[in-house]
Amino acid sequence: MWVQWRPTVRDYSGTQSYTSGEIENRYLTGEVRRRVIYHLYKLPQVTINNEKVLLHDGEVIDIDGIRIECFLVPGHTWGHMVYLVDGKYLFTGDTIWFGADGGYSFISGLAEDNRLAVKSLAALEEKLRARGLRPYFITGHTGWTDNMEFAFAHKNELCSPFRKRVHDPNALYDAYDESDDTEKKAKSGYLKGVGR
Repeated sequence: MWVQWRPTVRDYSGTQSYTSGEIENRYLTGEVRRRVIYHLYKLPQVTINNEKVLLHDGEVIDIDGIRIECFLVPGHTWGHMVYLVDGKYLFTGDTIWFGADGGYSFISGLAEDNRLAVKSLAALEEKLRARGLRPYFITGHTGWTDNMEFAFAHKNELCSPFRKRVHDPNALYDAYDESDDTEKKAKSGYLKGVGR
């Protein structure tokens, strides 16, 4: 199983993709295109040629003994989901942006709906706390943490690169420049946890 940048999970064989329901699938079929930079620019269509299984909020799937629970967190995209793996690893994709002082709702210029993104992030925290879950938070761009307070420190604020450049200047990498995010560095432990 692996998770790619699109809110999609694939099985080990790579022949089947599990993607975030009908809403997110509209991007993959070309019915809708992502609009970014405050809706001024449309991204190119992304396609997945594998057989797709559409997932829904609250759905739990099992892939080769790995339990994956789906949480709908719209805002970054209309059908954005995060995945809780085996109750302890939360793959957040582009839901949370970690800065030096904690987590924010992802970059404002890249969201379909900023208010919805902030609301969804707060709802995710409530769901996790209600169930007593304290997972590892694994983001799509800014690393990981096992500190829940750090992850949700600024849940009601957007990461806005034009007002406040929210990043950690002391981090081992700069999330705004991913040119050094290589497989070799990832496997060597180069990307350490943050907010610990």
